[in-house]
Amino acid sequence: MDTDAGKLETAKRMGADEALLSGEEAVTRIKDMTRQQGAQLVLDMVGIDPTLRMAAQVARVLGHLTIVGLGGGALPVSFSTPPHECSVASPYWGSLPELMEVITLAQQQKIKMLLEHFPVERANEAYQLLHDGKIQGRAVITPHP
Repeated sequence: MDTDAGKLETAKRMGADEALLSGEEAVTRIKDMTRQQGAQLVLDMVGIDPTLRMAAQVARVLGHLTIVGLGGGALPVSFSTPPHECSVASPYWGSLPELMEVITLAQQQKIKMLLEHFPVERANEAYQLLHDGKIQGRAVITPHP
């Protein structure tokens, strides 16, 4: 899910089965796709109040919700949200074996990445583009050789 239709198109090009505009229609679609059970795994890559609220809505009983984004939001927690026995994690760093697995997957070209490179002189521009949501994928600042 995203609020930007262009990013949803990019997700589809990168292999996503579904790409939904954030909102109540997306929540309904996810519930419909999962026969009203909700998603087994929810990854919140933003971490702000609206995305965390939606993550709690689409997760399922005994599912897992991982908060990756550092947006500073709060996950609403009550008797019914997130669903019963849904685990929640907010990892900040992976383990060394996990990093080694990711490097291996990248070497095997099993990970698709969108990167936009910027020389160090354009670092401020890169940060502004990130802030404005105009980077598709990741911005990489490269020093001079």
